[in-house]
Amino acid sequence: MAIKQEKQWSRYYTNRGYDGIKVHYRCNQVQFRGKQCNAALYLHYPNDTDEVVAFCRANEHDHTNSIHRKVFPEEANENIEELFGLRLKLKNIHQVLQDKNFRITFNQLKNYLVRLRKKKFGPSTLILGELESLCIEKSTVPQADDEPFVLSYNVTV
Repeated sequence: MAIKQEKQWSRYYTNRGYDGIKVHYRCNQVQFRGKQCNAALYLHYPNDTDEVVAFCRANEHDHTNSIHRKVFPEEANENIEELFGLRLKLKNIHQVLQDKNFRITFNQLKNYLVRLRKKKFGPSTLILGELESLCIEKSTVPQADDEPFVLSYNVTV
């Protein structure tokens, strides 16, 4: 639990053996694919007791040679939001950003647009309870002719 609160370690791999389970953690200040930080630790959960034993590698953190996570600049974010507001497609937004010399990969842009859509429009799924409450809310016939309403609905689980 304390490892999760530090927000510095990521689960790397798990070994299951006769003596117990060993969960290895790596420093997440560096990219997963690439040179890893020298610091590491693992937790040993022995089969015969309820205790957890933590083993830390004696090496210090070494992030000098590592490439930090690639985050594009703030003005790129503003350009993306502006182009998204103009309803441009993904490929067109990527092309405009390449023309403005922003080094953003296609996947980075795609992931950013997914987060932007979720932030602007909310989740893309509808829960059954929300659908039922929406039907109840729209079940009365409105006075205006151009307002939608629900004629009948049946919810079965």
